[in-house]
Amino acid sequence: MDVFLSFVSLVLLSAGLGIDNGLLIEFSLKSLNLPEKKHLLWRSVALVLAALLRIGFLFSLSLLSFLENPLPESNWLPNRWFAHEGVELTWMSLVLFAGGLIILAMAMWEYYHKFREELEGPHTKEQSSETGTLKIAAVVGYLALMNILFSLDSVFAAVAIMDLETQFWWMVAAILIASGIMIFCMIPLSAIVAKNKHFGVMMLSILAVIATKLLVDGTGSHFSNGLLIFIICVLLLNDAAQAMIDKAAAKRIARTATAAENAST
Repeated sequence: MDVFLSFVSLVLLSAGLGIDNGLLIEFSLKSLNLPEKKHLLWRSVALVLAALLRIGFLFSLSLLSFLENPLPESNWLPNRWFAHEGVELTWMSLVLFAGGLIILAMAMWEYYHKFREELEGPHTKEQSSETGTLKIAAVVGYLALMNILFSLDSVFAAVAIMDLETQFWWMVAAILIASGIMIFCMIPLSAIVAKNKHFGVMMLSILAVIATKLLVDGTGSHFSNGLLIFIICVLLLNDAAQAMIDKAAAKRIARTATAAENAST
């Protein structure tokens, strides 16, 4: 049952984290002015390649046997600053700690990006009608780089939720299912996110919680998956409650405005 809950959580989380990646692919491909069928085809190919990149990262981590070796006794290693005395840390502990820092930094950057976008509004650039080889190469290179960055948070999130050694194929299945969700449901999902901006902030809050788990595990302490899933559920319920409150407030304001208009006439 614990494996199933972790698996479902990872599928939903991977799909949620993949929204920004999917939108990046969508907007980048739009700049190439491809025909509709080719656009849909290459968007699907890019999303599948992003999923394969995540699986490749996971597979690489599972093959690195030296990660189970103990860390050297050095105060230059940041996770040793927070570890309890007598706790044996491994290179995998350092990887988890670094993953927590990476996810936390990316979450804070996304918070800042969304805040700036709300203050200034989305920037619109005139798109050229020409699709030259240089432009295609630039878009492909940009997508490859950003896919690597987006893959890091998804991979470390998977490592935080499930066990890499015993549940590797569960993690692979979750990533593939999330990729399928993004291929067929990206447009309605992105519309939901655009309409409910607090959903994007909630996903970043979940990222911050996952980063906390990785940081704790990286110092030799234990942050249980059950507690992680419980916190994620609380955040989801809080977001749903906030959406209901916002909707009720909007209806009340609309009723008040209609009543005032009727009274004035």
